[in-house]
Amino acid sequence: MSYRLARCLAVFRDEVNNRWPGRDKSSDGWIGDAAHATRQSDHNPWVHDNNGVGVVRAYDIDAGPGDNTDIGLWLADHVRTLGASGHPALRNGSYVISARRIASPSSGWQWRAYTGSNPHISHTHVSVSLDQAGYDATQGWAITGGPGPDPGGRPTIRRGSIGDAVRELQRILNAWYPSLPPLVVDGDFGPKTDERVRYMQQRAGLAVDGIVGPQTWGRLLSG
Repeated sequence: MSYRLARCLAVFRDEVNNRWPGRDKSSDGWIGDAAHATRQSDHNPWVHDNNGVGVVRAYDIDAGPGDNTDIGLWLADHVRTLGASGHPALRNGSYVISARRIASPSSGWQWRAYTGSNPHISHTHVSVSLDQAGYDATQGWAITGGPGPDPGGRPTIRRGSIGDAVRELQRILNAWYPSLPPLVVDGDFGPKTDERVRYMQQRAGLAVDGIVGPQTWGRLLSG
């Protein structure tokens, strides 16, 4: 049977690759393996276009360095924001899964717990619309050249710090502790972020000082 990737996901993939050309792609993928073939997964071409060609409506993007850290978490929230704003690819049948969380139109694109067997720690999963006008939409995803994480060395940050590194920290902490009230991802290392950092440090057996330096970053990025 002939099959292809949904056009909107080809646009998505290309924008991600242009934004982070040197990223790890080991967990990337779109067509399902034997395990996916045994169930009705969006990685299978069970939806057919007007020409009868099977269409794969899902794409997995490697999370980046460590376990579902900067790239994966940023993309997950970015897709969620695009869905809430009405992106044509993110309508009927679409959703995003990342770090034991799932968001979709039915939840108003708010995160809720994901309890499937694969927690999606090593990658972020994006499924798109069931409708051809949606899955073949060519509208951009506002990824290329836009804001986002820069894998590599990270600065030491603490209470009072502001900026992208703090936003990344807040996203990672939210993924680590989905059962706790989520931190506002605003790039402002305030008292609530400080409290969550100290909570993480205590549970991870680190010095509880609220300072996110090499040791705390390393533990956070190890998953």
